Amino acid sequence: MIRIAIVEDEEKYYKVLNDYIETYKSQNEDEVDVTWFQNGIDFLEAFHHDFDIIFLDIEMPVLDGISVAKDIRKTDESVLIMFITNMAQYAIHGYEVGALDYVVKPVEYYPFSVKLKRAIRIIREKTGSSILLPFDGEEMRIPVKDILYIEVQSHNLTYYTYQGTSNTIGTLKQAEERLKNEHFARCNSCYLVNLRHVTGIKDESVLVEGNMLKISRSKKKEFLNQLTSFYSEI
Repeated sequence: MIRIAIVEDEEKYYKVLNDYIETYKSQNEDEVDVTWFQNGIDFLEAFHHDFDIIFLDIEMPVLDGISVAKDIRKTDESVLIMFITNMAQYAIHGYEVGALDYVVKPVEYYPFSVKLKRAIRIIREKTGSSILLPFDGEEMRIPVKDILYIEVQSHNLTYYTYQGTSNTIGTLKQAEERLKNEHFARCNSCYLVNLRHVTGIKDESVLVEGNMLKISRSKKKEFLNQLTSFYSEI
């Protein structure tokens, strides 16, 4: 899912953008979630690297869009920023903060949809698929490629990722379905392994970034076939 923040002090313009995004969703297969902030201060207080695209009004009271963008770039260099402005010449300041593009008011659907589609394509190409996982009470978007493996105990799932471990409720079958076509395979009834991170097979175990995970007798043939198929593809 693509998560979008709209930082816009005028409700009428927020509604226009939100309606356009809903129209875009109905015409495309992309899943998009929108959150509205009426000023830059509220947005910065809530921002925890959990948005993919930020539509940011340049002219806002108290804290203007350029200042908000500069604060964003202090901690996040990759999130896509698209300015909203009444006057196109203001958007030149976007180069200072690495903005992707700008939208000129009054906003028309077609040029807006083209810019949104381009932004979503960039995100897909840059990060690949991603999922939301809980970390310390907050949800973070984690690229699927950064998941090493998943362990189940009773109905508790532990996702081992480059960002740390994430615990959630569920079954390994549910995790497997969630990550369908993402190169994951079971090495036994307790582990679902990201084949991207397999570095070797030793003593009836699979080595995943330094972790030895047991390969069960019942899963061995299928797991090794999936691993061979994965390496032949890449």
